Amino acid sequence: MSLTHLTIKAEPLTRASFAPYGDVLAPTPGRIDNNTLLDGGYARMSDPVPGTRRDDFDVLDYWGDIATISRDTMRLGYLRTKKRPLAFSWFERHLKGTQSFMPLGGADSVICVGLASNPALGTLPDLGTVKAFRMDGSAGINLHPGTWHWTPFPVSDAADFIILVREAVVDDDLHFIDLEARMNTRIEIVL
Repeated sequence: MSLTHLTIKAEPLTRASFAPYGDVLAPTPGRIDNNTLLDGGYARMSDPVPGTRRDDFDVLDYWGDIATISRDTMRLGYLRTKKRPLAFSWFERHLKGTQSFMPLGGADSVICVGLASNPALGTLPDLGTVKAFRMDGSAGINLHPGTWHWTPFPVSDAADFIILVREAVVDDDLHFIDLEARMNTRIEIVL
C-alpha cells in the first residue's frame, strides 16, 4: 500500500484558532501596571510611593492568567530546532502535563498539532484534527495535556525556544507514535 501524504496549510497563530490545542502566550486585554498594583492593594510596600514619584515607579505592564501550566515540578529547557523539510511522520504527546514553547530572537517557525485523544497508550491521533500554525516569534504556546505535536519547524536556518515541561516527562510521560508505521501517513506542511 502506498504512503498517504496528508497536506496541511499553515495558518496564523491566534488565540481562537489555537484554543482547542492550548494557549497562546502573549498579552491579553487585561493588563495591569504598578499603579494598578498599588491602587488595588495587591502590593505589600515596605516604603510608600508618593504621588509625585508614581511615574518613576510605573515601569511595567503585566498580563496574568495567560495560561495554566502543570502543577508538578517543572523544568526549563533550551531548544534549537533544525532546518528540515516541512514534512514529518512522528507525533508525540504528554498526558500528565503541559508543555510550553517560548520563542527567542523572533525567528519564524511552524508547529503542527492534533487534538488530545483517548489517553490509553497506543491510541492513535485523529488526523482530521491536525493543524499547522505559523509562529512569528512574538508569542509562545502552551500545549494542553495530551495534545499531539511535533518539534517546531524553523522557517529559516534555526529557531530557538525556551521550553517548560514537567521534570519527570522523560521518565513517565513521553509518548511517540510513528505515523508511517501505524497509520501509513506522512504529514506535509505548506506555508
